[in-house]
Amino acid sequence: MNTPPNEARPDIEAAVDRALTGLMPPGLTAGCRLIRTGDERFLLAAESASIAAREPRARTASGAGRQVAHELLRRLGCADPAVPRGRLGNPTWPTGIIGSIAHDDDLAVAVAARSGAMRSVGVDIEPALPLPRELEAIVATPQDRLGGLETGTGGRVLFAVKEAVYKASFPLDDRVLGFEDIAVDFEAGKAVTSSGRRLMVCFTTTPRILALAYTA
Repeated sequence: MNTPPNEARPDIEAAVDRALTGLMPPGLTAGCRLIRTGDERFLLAAESASIAAREPRARTASGAGRQVAHELLRRLGCADPAVPRGRLGNPTWPTGIIGSIAHDDDLAVAVAARSGAMRSVGVDIEPALPLPRELEAIVATPQDRLGGLETGTGGRVLFAVKEAVYKASFPLDDRVLGFEDIAVDFEAGKAVTSSGRRLMVCFTTTPRILALAYTA
């Protein structure tokens, strides 16, 4: 019997988990999981109902991400670890918890903390590959300060950081943001949204692009 590709790659799962943990400020906990066939089975009843209309591949990825989130919530002492999908696709965390979930084609990640540790957090994961030039032109704005970014993957790092900023700002401001609504200063490790929300940002590019945004 052939082993599904992702089930034969525990090395990348461990490497991403270490890289993500290395980005975490005090108070945050994080985890990673390879997306495997059948991971939709990890969706709890409330979660499954909230994403019922999604296509099978998306449900499988959501199941993997929720499984990571469930483990983080258990570490934080939550009796009910359900994280249903909100009205705009945002995860709805238990009272007293902040968190974020993301996935690429084959890896799911999640971060979580008690709300007393910080106000909000967002995470994103992307392949360590260049962003298509036409998309990079949409993501980058004159307000971004891109000092220190590598030429090859810099556009995708900016994309991932802005995704993380949006995820962190939405629970606080209830505003849908475009790329033009977020200005990132990589030298300062900060970002600001068009509503004036200021967040700390950090990232790594090995073995995947991982971006984190948070506000105290």
